[in-house]
Amino acid sequence: MFLNFPLKYLLIATVTSTLGYFGWRTVAKLSSKPQQSIKIDGISLPGNYYRVAIPSSEKNRYLTAEYKVWIPEGIEQVRGVLVKQHGCGNDAAISGLNHASDLQWQALALKHQFALMGTKLLVGEGRCEDWALINYGSRDTFLHALDIVTEQSKRDEFNQVPWILWGHSGGADWAAQMLQEYPERTIAMVGLRGGGFTFLGINQQLTNIPVMFSLGENDQIVPYETIELPQTIFRRYRRLDALWSIAIEANAGHETANSRLIAIPYLDALITMRLVKDSNKLRSIDQTQGWLGNIVTHEIAPANQYLGNPLEAAWLPNEEIARKWQEYVTTGKVSPTRKPKAPNDVRAREIKPKEVLITWNFTPDLENGLPSFRIYRNNSLIQTFKGQSHGFGDTPKPTQIALEFRDRKANPNSFYRVVAINEIGESVSQPVKTSQSLNEFNISK
Repeated sequence: MFLNFPLKYLLIATVTSTLGYFGWRTVAKLSSKPQQSIKIDGISLPGNYYRVAIPSSEKNRYLTAEYKVWIPEGIEQVRGVLVKQHGCGNDAAISGLNHASDLQWQALALKHQFALMGTKLLVGEGRCEDWALINYGSRDTFLHALDIVTEQSKRDEFNQVPWILWGHSGGADWAAQMLQEYPERTIAMVGLRGGGFTFLGINQQLTNIPVMFSLGENDQIVPYETIELPQTIFRRYRRLDALWSIAIEANAGHETANSRLIAIPYLDALITMRLVKDSNKLRSIDQTQGWLGNIVTHEIAPANQYLGNPLEAAWLPNEEIARKWQEYVTTGKVSPTRKPKAPNDVRAREIKPKEVLITWNFTPDLENGLPSFRIYRNNSLIQTFKGQSHGFGDTPKPTQIALEFRDRKANPNSFYRVVAINEIGESVSQPVKTSQSLNEFNISK
């Protein structure tokens, strides 16, 4: 996070307000040499990656800025950009580009024909605010990166579409400033473990834009900024009947923990509500159709049936999200509602005596991402294969995954099954015999 003393918060926030709200703008001298679109080896949803590097100018305080954008294949038009802004520290920045390779977030982007963006803003020995305050250059660099990807992808609409703003820690403060600067382009914002730092006064335009602060119950990283300020800002805007929510994750600290389990379905619902079908035009939300959650007791109810003070409750877009929110703030988890799909195109090819290479395909989804798998030979479990998880700042681990396993104890005429698993249960592939594909061999389960 930024600083350690409330007085300094006030000083920086005042500077930000003065520079941002009264019309001052940095004009960065940006130069770049964008890479051609690339595809990453390993499993991925169909799409192309675009990577842009923009050196800092003398007016910017950070060292370098890089952006990696994934655009799904086969879509006629990009309808929006899902921006994931990493938190403070060079370690967070170094892994920040990997956000674009997260299969669970890609599934959300693909569903709505969005692009997915990861960022990398390095400060070296500098301070987090050297990029987290947008007037120090990160706003202009971000917009310039959109222009470059527009040119590289040959998608003229790319730098004009609305966006989702997601940020962790200092990234939440960056997202909050972008929300205030560009409310007309913002579909929704999710601020994790921060995000209240730069809100001063009231901006009536923001009341119609859904915002969720996702905080950690046990966050000890400057609690004034990571817990108290977001709650204060939430209460200020909810008194105006803003479409805002707060979700304090039980048993979590400053890490992003299980936040994606509430953020992804929340954003999925809001994109559906706010984007006009087959376009990138935004519409307002009828908040009376939503649900409300009591932030103390965790009780939920439809907005028109809520018994408490509605202006003190979290606004949630529908019953499904309300029930997920209730579980999340109570237990720190969100249970899946369905099993993952079964793996497909399973193949078992003998590559040397007693060694068989098993490969399979799987389509990640919003709820499960890329789950774990079990591999069976002749109905006996021989291996558990981990899918894609995520780290401290919600970056995927690992970023590149090959769905394959080498069975070095294979028997002649063995057959194999691959099973996808989650908390609810498992889905079993069709069996396949060594050296034959599913189309060549079929055994009843």
